[in-house]
Amino acid sequence: MVAVAVLSTALPNRVEVAPQRDAFSSFPLQIGEWQGQGGHLDQIYIDTLKFTDYIITDYTNRNHQAVNFYVAYYASQRKGVSAHSPRSCIPGDGWVMSALTQPEIAGASVNGHPLRVNRVVIQKGDDKELVYYWFQQRGRVITNEYMVKVWLFWDALTRNRTDGAMIRLTTSVNGGQSMQAADERLANFARAITPQLQAYVPN
Repeated sequence: MVAVAVLSTALPNRVEVAPQRDAFSSFPLQIGEWQGQGGHLDQIYIDTLKFTDYIITDYTNRNHQAVNFYVAYYASQRKGVSAHSPRSCIPGDGWVMSALTQPEIAGASVNGHPLRVNRVVIQKGDDKELVYYWFQQRGRVITNEYMVKVWLFWDALTRNRTDGAMIRLTTSVNGGQSMQAADERLANFARAITPQLQAYVPN
């Protein structure tokens, strides 16, 4: 938040570049074996998060296994507005986080670079879910929240850009499902959607 505050005061008169992109309203509901059912956030969350555009969709594969896909896109992350980290938001909803790692997803890439994600197990009562999330910001995939702010400041200075997105994939690990199966499901979905994101989250 400090970097965002500095941006809002140090660069008030610079004209910001806003790259052309497609709106998430056109994001495909059929991606390979995955069929999506679009959803929406309650207005209270929209007002709080202050994103430019978003998508939240439940995709199901041919085995009736589901992945929740959520992206919050910001055309500008100045004036105190920036992508919210799930590491802050998830505990606020009563979930307990554990087993945070940062694996590389084989076969998935963004802008020619391997996709590395934050992987975290969350639990609330008897409900357990596996979450992958990452920040896709001006051609970079970033997993460290601090480095998101560093690159935000640098790109504002050198490229007049502060656009970017937070991408989150979630799947249930209930009903006797193994964690390995949940990981395979999210990895397969990540490989399917990363090429689709290019038109919606500019490099």
